[in-house]
Amino acid sequence: MSAELHDAAGSTRAPPAVDNTDWLKTAAIIFVAVDHFGYFFVENDLWWSAFGRLAAPTFFFLLGFAQTRTVPLYWIWLGVLLTVLESWNADWAWVAPNILLSLALIRLARPYVQTLVQHHGWAAFVLLICALLALLPITAKLVDYGSAGWLWALFGLCQRMYVDGRSVTHVPGATQSLALPARAMPENVALLRLVACTIAAVVYVWQEQKEYSFPQIQFAAFLLGIGILSLSLCLFRRGPSRIQPREAMAGLLRFIGRHTLEIYAIQLAGFELLIKFVPDLAP
Repeated sequence: MSAELHDAAGSTRAPPAVDNTDWLKTAAIIFVAVDHFGYFFVENDLWWSAFGRLAAPTFFFLLGFAQTRTVPLYWIWLGVLLTVLESWNADWAWVAPNILLSLALIRLARPYVQTLVQHHGWAAFVLLICALLALLPITAKLVDYGSAGWLWALFGLCQRMYVDGRSVTHVPGATQSLALPARAMPENVALLRLVACTIAAVVYVWQEQKEYSFPQIQFAAFLLGIGILSLSLCLFRRGPSRIQPREAMAGLLRFIGRHTLEIYAIQLAGFELLIKFVPDLAP
């Protein structure tokens, strides 16, 4: 009887709410699909690329924002596989290793970068920015998106520190003993994350325009998209979304939010193989 009551209670339990992260990841995977479809199947893909460029900053930002330290092994082998597939389609020419490998590096480095920024504040932040800018010409050939992507991850880390700091100060009755240690939070962290956002956006726009040479109208659309995305990321908080769609759509959003990188990998590998074995589909 108790087992039946437990099953009945479990069956009536409300499904989890759609998180803000689910919406952000769904938008990112849509931009990925736009970018890849244009790249593989459209002859003049500048419009597709202009909107597709909005995907990568979101992935890097979320890696910097997240506090998880574990690097899933499938990131490594999928990243290697996707890199090999891309090189195979390019007659085995050198290609920058897939973004999954860059995300794995960020996941490994994030705890050390956070400790550095917490203990040394603006001095550490400026040092990191200068190092990443200096490495731009080198890292672009070594990892997908180079250190321009890492700047977005640094912005994500600063945004997380800002959000966590506000959460502590807005808890009713919170005492100083519950707050972060005195040296654990840089002064003016709100400004820190805005500077990180601005630098990441400017460097990314410069790098992508250098690579794609967007005409004026596509470049304007790209700039507008990056501006809206940057503002959205500055306002980003993890937690239940104010917009809760019907369960059918909510289930899809939750699924994408939990399997974003797997969807990305399957989609990219499918396109790579399709073009390899049906080359007439290529523009």
